Amino acid sequence: HKFDPIPTKDFYRMQAVFGSLSFSDRKLPWQKNENLTGLKADRERYQRLQKAKAIRSITTLPEADRPVKQFDKNTERIGQGKVNNKRRQQLNYQLKRSNPLAFSVANGANDRIHILKGGSIESPQAEVSPGVLSLFAGSEKGASVTTDKSGRRTELAHWIASKDNPLTARVIVNRVWQWHFGQAIAGNPNNFGGTGKRPTHPELLDWLAATFVEEGWSLKQLHRRILTSAAYQRATAHPDWEALIKLDPNRTSYAVFAPRRLTAEELRDAMLSVSGELNRAIGGTPAHPEINEEVAMQPRHIMGSVGPAYQADPTPAQRNRRTLYAERIRTLANPMLEIFNKPGPDVSCERRDSATIAPQAFTLMNSPIHHARALAFAARLEKERPGNLDRQIVRAFQLVFQRQPTKAETKACHTHIAKMLAHHKATAPVKVEPPKYVIRQMVEEMTGLDFWWVEDLDIYSSGDFVPDLKPWDVKPPTRALAELCLVLFNSNEFVYVY
Repeated sequence: HKFDPIPTKDFYRMQAVFGSLSFSDRKLPWQKNENLTGLKADRERYQRLQKAKAIRSITTLPEADRPVKQFDKNTERIGQGKVNNKRRQQLNYQLKRSNPLAFSVANGANDRIHILKGGSIESPQAEVSPGVLSLFAGSEKGASVTTDKSGRRTELAHWIASKDNPLTARVIVNRVWQWHFGQAIAGNPNNFGGTGKRPTHPELLDWLAATFVEEGWSLKQLHRRILTSAAYQRATAHPDWEALIKLDPNRTSYAVFAPRRLTAEELRDAMLSVSGELNRAIGGTPAHPEINEEVAMQPRHIMGSVGPAYQADPTPAQRNRRTLYAERIRTLANPMLEIFNKPGPDVSCERRDSATIAPQAFTLMNSPIHHARALAFAARLEKERPGNLDRQIVRAFQLVFQRQPTKAETKACHTHIAKMLAHHKATAPVKVEPPKYVIRQMVEEMTGLDFWWVEDLDIYSSGDFVPDLKPWDVKPPTRALAELCLVLFNSNEFVYVY
């Protein structure tokens, strides 16, 4: 860890490993195994937007829709010109991103690395040669790396992945263990130094690390070993909780399995999988799933201007990919993922928080996005088990909980569906269309006056957007069944690993 007493020389020796490195971008053709789905459509969209006017004046709106009746035309001209220029820059950047390019490195000049007094480049001290941390190499000589321009990074990689390196394997197995059990064997996965927490089971950590290396650093074998262990398969209940708490107040004995809540990404992917909507394609362009509309339409300030409104991808297949492939925008967090403790992209996260707060329940129960998942799930049940409500309920429990419903649960499901059917027969859903444009407002720095403009939402207004299944697309029995599906999505048995 950076706060451990590592000699200053060691830091500069590590830097010297990369001292001869230079970065280079190379233009290369796409590889045969690359997923290019959506790339052509994205490029065509950006080229189309380049030719079109990025924004337009509020005078193009009907007078009743304008936010103001009078405004300074000079301020509007200056302000809108800046916004237009920024949009052009963004579109050029997006087009450049979609070009085939290989990020590569080359061995350049053999730069000499010196210890810098106080970190100042104006105060070079002794020259250092490439090397690794002497603490783990046994001696300064054992920590040396070749001084040739070529081969430095290879030797460093061999040292990192060496079976004699005491850290790498332990760090990996400790993180995998934490992922499955919710707590690590060594409590600070980011800190295996002197200031980190001691392992609760050091022999177990050493054995897992040694076995991991012996099996060729196979993560699949490591996962299998943990998931098939008695510790992982233990029940979450205990016959004598009071005695257990006295003997194990910190719950480090693994006498019971502590329930683990699904991460934000797992929860979203699980709902898409159960509803039959999940696109399991690997690789490709970033996905843009639907998010809360109010958040999507809010202005995002970027370098003296406002970024374009967030628009979801036009087709369900593009939107409903694994959350891993969703584009992360630093200034725009997905509210659903954020509320379930997805960490921000600007900090290192050694362990995710797993707070339980009221907005999580409100989000799962009330979000239109989750209602859409429940509706798609109901449509799947009707397709797989047509005309038989009992079989649909059984299938729902199989998909959500991997078990059969009890008699009491089946009766409760029938009662709930009957109530919801009466409700939906009496209440027709109101059709809601996605917005076609959004009105923006800023203060022009040159005049100090407000100006407005209209940003057209090209995906929603072009007719290319294919919405998810909506309540007005189906009949009352499907909507009633979707109410049950929504309840199942909100159950602890679905949200937690027991």
